[in-house]
Amino acid sequence: MNLFRTLSGALLVGLTGAGLNSCINAPNYPIVPEIEFKDLQVGKYRPGNGQLAFDTLKFALNFKDGDGDLGLSDDDIKNAPFNAKSGGHNNRGYSFNYFIQPFLKDASGKFVQFVNAPPFGFVGEYDGRYLRLDGPDAKPAPLRGVLRYKLPLALDGTAFKPGQVFRFEISIMDRALHESNKITTSEVKLGQ
Repeated sequence: MNLFRTLSGALLVGLTGAGLNSCINAPNYPIVPEIEFKDLQVGKYRPGNGQLAFDTLKFALNFKDGDGDLGLSDDDIKNAPFNAKSGGHNNRGYSFNYFIQPFLKDASGKFVQFVNAPPFGFVGEYDGRYLRLDGPDAKPAPLRGVLRYKLPLALDGTAFKPGQVFRFEISIMDRALHESNKITTSEVKLGQ
């Protein structure tokens, strides 16, 4: 009877150790970030009294990255290569790591690349930056989660008008300058 208890206790300890070991193994993601479209919501700001109406687009992307080097801090963009003013995605330097290109639905129902009227508009004008998702002294480690990003749009008719329908092509970049895959969002109608 004592032998049975000892053996069953040893088996329980062995199974617990094996279970803990399987929990500790890190997932194996590629070092190039991968993203997947999760959600697009619209926040509305309608102050009235002659003030501008805004829609704030709220993007949510699922991401995973093998070494977790996602995001740029204010200190990061002071140093090379992130302080460069050319190169990178859309040739705007490396301080941008969230690339967003709007596509406007035209009268025929096709989505066409949207760029503001020259001389003010250019490809990449809606690119932005998301902050570090790890700490400043973090060691390389797999990382996954949901990346949320907001894009406010003034509905003053200069670029965006109520009733326009858009969808967006998005990619992100990590600190090793690896660009993720591109995703396309669902469509959204402004000003509704």
